[in-house]
Amino acid sequence: MSKGMIALGIVLFAIAGAILYAWGLKKSMTQGEDLQRMLLNRCGSKVLKYLKKNGTISEKEIVSLVTGVQVGQFWSRRRAAVQDPRKFTKQLMEFLLDQQYIEPADKGCYRMRR
Repeated sequence: MSKGMIALGIVLFAIAGAILYAWGLKKSMTQGEDLQRMLLNRCGSKVLKYLKKNGTISEKEIVSLVTGVQVGQFWSRRRAAVQDPRKFTKQLMEFLLDQQYIEPADKGCYRMRR
């Protein structure tokens, strides 16, 4: 092996290390937003699954469904959980209404969008 090959190997190793560092830094900066999005998706899917079986759901039933839900990324110890189910339910309902998964049915009840 020549000195040029060794130098090229060191430079390529340094470039690979820099790329991995930048990728990890970006992941750690957006981890909170990713966990929030994962929590909304997990709770939203629980609500939609309930709606497929029952037809309508009230806000009280949503509060009981989302209580204790936790999410986490497989490569991290950090987890997100529903701390205040009533407050999170309002955020979840806004998300599901904005995404047009559900629509209002009766007083305080919702159903799947047709």
